[in-house]
Amino acid sequence: MKLLGSRPLELILALTAAAASSAMAQGGEPVGLDHIILHTGSLSLGSAAFARLTGVTPVVGGRHPGRGTQNALVSLGQGRYLELLAPLVDSGPAEPLRPEGWAVHTSDLTALGERLRATDLLLSDPSPGSRRLPSGGLLTWSVANLSGDDSPAIPFFIQWGTAVAHPSTTSPTGCSLVGFQITVPDTARLGRLATALKLPIQVRAGPVPATTVTLRCPRGEVRFTG
Repeated sequence: MKLLGSRPLELILALTAAAASSAMAQGGEPVGLDHIILHTGSLSLGSAAFARLTGVTPVVGGRHPGRGTQNALVSLGQGRYLELLAPLVDSGPAEPLRPEGWAVHTSDLTALGERLRATDLLLSDPSPGSRRLPSGGLLTWSVANLSGDDSPAIPFFIQWGTAVAHPSTTSPTGCSLVGFQITVPDTARLGRLATALKLPIQVRAGPVPATTVTLRCPRGEVRFTG
């Protein structure tokens, strides 16, 4: 975006209900906001802090093989969810929950790559991922990244495995996303991506990168900034 005087020009894009690939057959959008990650140094303490702030207690999702992380989840409805991500070993007292990345789902990473190529945005080759559920089941997916940019302001892209329940359908409900603002020094790339995919984000120009997630929950509106 460009600055108009002292005011940043905002890109505000709305997205209707979107579902992950497991729900595509039910008429969901093929591309949309999938989940937002909040970092915490301790999964138990971070989950307790989230519950105090919102009135919704995250459910343990499981561990990520080979990555040294674990998570807890909260549904945001409409095929979206919030992921509290923490190391397997607590890193000390719970840090304030802060945004640390986000994901866009698609039913076809290859087709999405071709779509983005037309706007001079290139996706990496997909790589597989999985997580063992507390129930013993296996959640599978493939992910790709935007080539040449590892900034947490830029999303990664996920295609869920077939015949899996999307986390938004199996996680505690009660919170909804009412604001997702990303501030970056140069908004050109993120703005182009948001426009191409009609993502529900607010992109602003500013000298210090920052992300603010606003949720409406049983205890009112809560903001997480980082």
